[in-house]
Parts: sequence; structure tokens; C-alpha cells
Amino acid sequence: RRWGLGACLADDMGLGKTVQVLALLEARRQERAGGSHPGPSLVVVPKSLGVNWQEAAARFTPQLKILDHTGLGRSRDTVAFEGFDVVLTTYGILRRDILLLKDFRFDYAILYEAQAVKNAQSETAKAVRLLQAGHRLALSGTPIENHLGELWSLFEFLNPGMLGRSGVLTDLAEAKEEERVVLARALRPFLLRRTKEQ
Repeated sequence: RRWGLGACLADDMGLGKTVQVLALLEARRQERAGGSHPGPSLVVVPKSLGVNWQEAAARFTPQLKILDHTGLGRSRDTVAFEGFDVVLTTYGILRRDILLLKDFRFDYAILYEAQAVKNAQSETAKAVRLLQAGHRLALSGTPIENHLGELWSLFEFLNPGMLGRSGVLTDLAEAKEEERVVLARALRPFLLRRTKEQ
């Protein structure tokens, strides 16, 4: 399945988000071999998932060329990204290297455990909004639970400006049921959600 500019994939934990994304990235690799679209995609993961993500990639999509953009030996020049299908980094490195990363146009910018950017005022949320990409994807096993401002922060990464200023969604906490239904209908095309039962 092809996602548009920005989409959010929300599943319960352990339902195959990584395999779905790897399949997407492998399809993009094959298209790139035909010269039909631009360079590598950026995958941002929590530090604790980096090794697991690389192991899953090696197992399911061994032909993907992945640049591990973490650690002290990481490149300080985006020229190093050429020739790779995926640039893998962590949220911490993204914050530190945003002045480098913001000037490179990625094919996809993919956020794993996207709840890391739920606070719109955090340095991490501000950094991801500076990324340039043809497509954006946010994945989370954690539902939006606290307030609608978290949803605004995710959508400001996915589709900048779609939901207006940040205060609009927090005001919906006091909104009428009809207004909430309209919002849900507007966001539905951008969300893919599955539960264990599904």
C-alpha cells in the first residue's frame, strides 16, 4: 500500500509495523533501481530499538542498504547518504544533527514510536518538523490518550498546517460532539489503525 504525503500507522504492540515498513522500503528500493524516485529514506527510532530494527531489516529485506547514522563515528556530511536506501538514526542523534539533516531531502521520513514527538514544544518535535521528505509516516503502538495537542503535534510533522495552529485541537476538548465527528472524518484518510483482534 502506498501512503501519501503524511500518514500515521497505529497498531497495538507486536502487530508487524516494522515488517510493513520494510516491505514499503524494499518496494521503494526496487523503484529506485529503475530511477523512478529520489534517494534514501530516513528512519528514526528510539535508541533501544536500533539493533532490533537492523536485525529485522537483515532478516526480511537483506537487499536494503542501511546506513547506521548513530554513534561517534557517524558522518557529518550528507554526501555519505548517497548509495544507501535507508538512513537509520535515533531521536537523540536527530536532535543533535538536525542542522545537517534538515537540508537533505529524503524520500520517506519515518518515525517509529512517534509518541516521542507528542509534546509539540519539545526539541524532538521541533527537530522532526524541520525534516524535508517527499512522504512522511509516523508509527506508534501507543494511542493518543492525554489530550488532542498530541494529535496536533503528530499531524504537524505529517501534514504541516493541516490542523491550523496548535491551540485549535486543545480547544476541541470542550467542542460539541458534531465538531469532533467532523474532525474524526477529516483525519480518517490519514490513519491506519489495527488492534490485536483485527
